[in-house]
Amino acid sequence: MDSLPIEIIQQILDHLPKKSLPSCRLVCRTFAALAFPLLFSHIPKWLDYEASHRAVISLAHDAHNRPAVMWSPWATGPDGPVEEVFLSIIWKLLMKSNPPGCEELGMKDASEGIITAMNFAELSGREEMTENRLRTGQNRYLLHRSYTEDRNSEFRWEAARSDLGFEM
Repeated sequence: MDSLPIEIIQQILDHLPKKSLPSCRLVCRTFAALAFPLLFSHIPKWLDYEASHRAVISLAHDAHNRPAVMWSPWATGPDGPVEEVFLSIIWKLLMKSNPPGCEELGMKDASEGIITAMNFAELSGREEMTENRLRTGQNRYLLHRSYTEDRNSEFRWEAARSDLGFEM
């Protein structure tokens, strides 16, 4: 794989179905680095309050594709923690680097919790990345995903952690 130019590898990955990208990330470090933004580029969009609210509302108004029972788009989300894997994805996409405390590509020690929703804004230098904004973005992303993904498969952060290379 080292003999292929990066541009060619990028073109190959650009034309693969999205469901194939997690497997491609296992090929080598180059594939992992190039496939990461393709897999997760939509996640920062969930931090935009108005855009994420419109996405959930449009799903609520889609009588053919929405689930029979769903939360009100105007309901507040749970006040649970913002998952480290979500924070790591956001950090990596916005800052174009691994989160503080992570190894170069493996992100093996991210589970030790150096980056949190409370210190994200300070560490990133982005004042707008408040804990509430990160939590709302995560909750709306998970809400929308739970309504649009295969109804028989439950989303689990453990699967996302393994996709990112976190040790379990």
